[in-house]
Amino acid sequence: MRTVSEGKSGTSGLGAYSKMALVAWTILIGGLFTWGVTENYQDTQSLASNMARAYLDKDHAFRLWGASHGGVYVLITDKTTPSPFLSHVPERDIETQSGRKLTLMTPAHMLRQLQEDFFAKSGVKGRITSIKHFRPEAAPDDWEQKALREFEKGIPEVSEITAEGAGSYLRLMKPLKSEKGCLKCHAEQGHKEGDVAGGVGISLPLKDILAKQSARTRLLLLSYS
Repeated sequence: MRTVSEGKSGTSGLGAYSKMALVAWTILIGGLFTWGVTENYQDTQSLASNMARAYLDKDHAFRLWGASHGGVYVLITDKTTPSPFLSHVPERDIETQSGRKLTLMTPAHMLRQLQEDFFAKSGVKGRITSIKHFRPEAAPDDWEQKALREFEKGIPEVSEITAEGAGSYLRLMKPLKSEKGCLKCHAEQGHKEGDVAGGVGISLPLKDILAKQSARTRLLLLSYS
């Protein structure tokens, strides 16, 4: 026959076991939630980086195309006027037999106009910059100057999430190397083929991407609640 003390002991043992099981379950759920949040964060970072690199590769391909042709002649308009920085280039301005007036546009200038138009449509800001620059608008900001110094050390890419105004942006920049076609306009700056002439960068707004990350985090929280 069991005594009262034996019954209390059994009940106490069962209670301790239940508490241990509850603690183990809580640790398991907490661990799974933490793992899910970490995976969500890493996926978001990977998505943003891949998007920025894709935009940057597009800019790089466009510039290479322009450099391979030594620049492109375009109609002189209010938006595109003869560049005073190319006054030393022979045949900067030409006129066709039909009287159409054309001016030489450098690959960098072509890319800059493309980036401006793309920014107006998408909010993704592209920049081409250099420490040795012709145009004042191509002067690097503090972040870009640091990136350009890294390129001189052989670093192939620089990226960082920065706060600008009320939003967060992924800034990513890669070195811009002098191609043979670039020397037509930039040789007088001392550039040689293969030199790091500057950098091409992207500033990707993260508002929509971070909103999706937050939504997935809330879903995880509900799943493990």
